[in-house]
Amino acid sequence: MDAIEPVNGIKLFVRRFGDPAAPMLAVIHGGPPWDHSYLLPVAELADAFHVVFFDLRGSGRSSRDAPLQPDLIADDVAALIRHLGAEQADVLGFSYGGGIAMRVAEQHPWVLRRLILASTTAYGDFEPVIPPERAALCGEVDWSGDGPEGALARAMAEADLPVTIWRLDRADEWRAVLAEVRFSSAWDVPYAEGKLKPARPGDPPAVLRRWGGEVLILHGEREMTFPPEVAHRLHAAVPGSRLRLIPEAAHMAQFDDPVAWLAAVREFLRG
Repeated sequence: MDAIEPVNGIKLFVRRFGDPAAPMLAVIHGGPPWDHSYLLPVAELADAFHVVFFDLRGSGRSSRDAPLQPDLIADDVAALIRHLGAEQADVLGFSYGGGIAMRVAEQHPWVLRRLILASTTAYGDFEPVIPPERAALCGEVDWSGDGPEGALARAMAEADLPVTIWRLDRADEWRAVLAEVRFSSAWDVPYAEGKLKPARPGDPPAVLRRWGGEVLILHGEREMTFPPEVAHRLHAAVPGSRLRLIPEAAHMAQFDDPVAWLAAVREFLRG
């Protein structure tokens, strides 16, 4: 079920799977200039959950002329959950969306039932750990400012492929996923001008401890963008959180090993 929904004073493109009467699982994509489509494997959980995807403001088919800040997106998430008739929802935040999910825990803790933080980080004081052989395979983006909508974000996604996925034998499959993504240019200027706040709140571990709900930290063991050390660090800082590392998977762990990744999500949500 696809629809443009008026939420929080803007229009969000929303895609839903499963029974609307089932427990809601709201999925927050990363990027942010990507859309939700690369996370569609989560729709396999629609046999037990009402799975809700949406494009962030400024992304995909949602409003492009809205103010772009992560705290506003967190407001959008809470408003969307209520707009679709739920009092609470489980929330899965992926990469940049993980930071947004932690802001939801800070700004709207009452709408969260359980939280999945996938391929993301609560910290800014770390460096990516990219093996030299992977770095050598990455492309260069020579950007002049011209090109079709989303051209810069698409070029960056394609150049970073050797760091994004672990299974390079499936590179063509990942390129096919990227071909379906509606990349946006709306984020280019505020990002280049340094006007965007960090996706995550000021003190994510304190936010999660104060919220006190169930948290799954889901990470690829071969993650290079946010090395696994940041996942272990958050797990240690949030008592009661669960940590699941997916072997032979990098940033796009849901692509590298969708079976293990989805099984971890399903097991957590079923309690």
